[in-house]
Order: sequence, then C-alpha cells, then structure tokens
Amino acid sequence: MKNDYYYIAIEDLKYLQATLDLPYYNNISIAAQQITEKMLKSVAERVSTNCEPLLRSHNLRALYDLVYSQYPVMSLNRGDLSMLKDYYFDAKYPGDNFVTVTKAECIQCLDIMYGAVDFVHAVRRQLGLDCEKVDKKLPGNSGGTLSITS
Repeated sequence: MKNDYYYIAIEDLKYLQATLDLPYYNNISIAAQQITEKMLKSVAERVSTNCEPLLRSHNLRALYDLVYSQYPVMSLNRGDLSMLKDYYFDAKYPGDNFVTVTKAECIQCLDIMYGAVDFVHAVRRQLGLDCEKVDKKLPGNSGGTLSITS
C-alpha cells in the first residue's frame, strides 16, 4: 500500500466491500464516511497549496468545495456530504445524537461514497493520475452483494 490518501482510501474500500455481507450498518456507514474523506483529501492536497487545516478536519463539504472550485467535473450534493459526515459521529459515539443505521440508510451512505469516488476519479484523470477500478457493491437482499461496475 502506498503512503497516500488515495491508496489508503482504496484499501479501506476493499475492506469495506469484504464486510458487506455482515449486518453491521453503523460500521459500514462510518467506513463510507472515512473513505469519502480520504478520497476528497487525496485531490484537495494536489489542487491547493494552502489546505493543511482542511486536511486535519472532517469537513467533507469544504473539501469538496475546494476541489470543485478548480475542477467542476461533476457535482455532488453538498447536503448528502453533510449527512454522511454526521454518521461519522452519530453512528460511532454514544450520546444524545447516537443512531442505529438501517440497511436503507447504509445503502444511501454507500451511494454518496461511490459518487465521491466517481468525482475524485474524474479529477484524477484531469490531473493525469492513475485510478483504481472500483466495483460498486451494496448489501444484497439475500446476504450477498449487488455489484454495479462503473
């Protein structure tokens, strides 16, 4: 594995996909947020010389806005990115905002994550960088996975 946000995110994605048969939707949703964050950071650090504070944050919208302002290759829903960020805290830590993620909510988190992966791949292509092939897998109805190749 390379010491790079992108390749770490790809390894995290492979691990997440290996766990999709398990009904641990909180953990899958948290992982989807982490993958999205690392993906966005992988291009933010390449398109801006002054993004160090963002690289230490979990602000998906700000990371996306930074990259999109220079590479408007495709748009993501900023509200979806905020919702995904909320799962990182609300599904991970006890407290008043704790949630138990349903399968449908988990699939929504994965859809947002795959959209971010597509966005990052489009930016990486414009930057002349390699992109790993990603099969879009979701928790299936019969314990398997539904694979959607992009």
